Amino acid sequence: MKLTVLLTAALLPLAYAGMYAQPVLHLDSKSFKKVMANEHAAMVAFVAPWCGHCKNLGPEYTAAAQSLSPLIPFYAVDCDDASNKPLCAEYGIQGFPTIKAFPKAGKGAAKDYNGERKRGPLVEYAKSLVPERVKKLRVQGAVEPGLEGFLGEKTELPHVLLVHPSAPSIPFLWKVLAHRYSGKMHLGFVRDTNSHDVLSSLGIFDPADATRDTARVVAWKAGADRAELVEYDGILKFNSLLEWLQSSFTSSSSSSQDTPDQKAPKSESSPKPKAKPDQDETARRRAKLEEAERRDQVRRAKAEAARAQVKAVLENAGKEASPVEAAPEAEPVEEIVKVDEPVEDEEGAAEPVPEEAPGAGEVESENTGIVHEEL
Repeated sequence: MKLTVLLTAALLPLAYAGMYAQPVLHLDSKSFKKVMANEHAAMVAFVAPWCGHCKNLGPEYTAAAQSLSPLIPFYAVDCDDASNKPLCAEYGIQGFPTIKAFPKAGKGAAKDYNGERKRGPLVEYAKSLVPERVKKLRVQGAVEPGLEGFLGEKTELPHVLLVHPSAPSIPFLWKVLAHRYSGKMHLGFVRDTNSHDVLSSLGIFDPADATRDTARVVAWKAGADRAELVEYDGILKFNSLLEWLQSSFTSSSSSSQDTPDQKAPKSESSPKPKAKPDQDETARRRAKLEEAERRDQVRRAKAEAARAQVKAVLENAGKEASPVEAAPEAEPVEEIVKVDEPVEDEEGAAEPVPEEAPGAGEVESENTGIVHEEL
């Protein structure tokens, strides 16, 4: 009996760790406040390791997180951990699992998710947290009026335009970027045709270019003339676009100004060395992205090791089922069952996070790397 109690106590943290796999991140009270200060939209599951309903939620919650990673992060908080109890009490957690949505992270009120605990409904609900911030250009016939109208709006901000050859609606990835940079950049979307009228009007169409039929991203700095556009030449993935936008359009003003500590003493005999803030900032952000990817690999390895340890302990103890299932569990939060409609998942903090491979049910363009909504 004593061995069983000790075994159960030892397995509870491991069972919790194995409940929700990557890219779901497990938060404590400290890390919760940190990530909520950075994210613009997030989903959080408040759970307990002894709760059978929490265990049943695990695969569906993880699948939803994989479908939307890295656009919308999914987190889990262990309310059975003494250090997390004040946090769970703050959000009124009384039953498990309780799923809450944070449309504006820590800057707004949390919303209870009362839908079906399945991947599809979870994905659709999480996507609904992202408001429409993208300007959709309509260029039926003449292209010029649409482009001029877009560039004439919010002239105090940089403008970034996604020119897509086939997508009839705005890709979710682009919506997330627009939401994250709301007030800092003005993002637009336009569907080009086989005639390439938009690319031609922008002066970047080359019939011999193999990329002429792929999505293109062009941008203008605040106040720039139409001809002063910059074309993005990287892969069309969230983290890559995020890094480019941050380094190219959000750091120039702050990087170009010297602080008192940065100013070099004046010397009449020798000229001042020219600083390269943009290059330094780009290198710093690239290093930060690489570090995030390294940490993700470490987390994956730890999660796999935890699952293997649970399996080994259970086999050695001769158990056919996890002792977690035999433990008493809290009353489940009442569910509202909805029709599980098929959805198409998409691949959107100002902090880059590791990208995940598209999950089942996704349709990814081989050329653009953007996962599009099913129409």
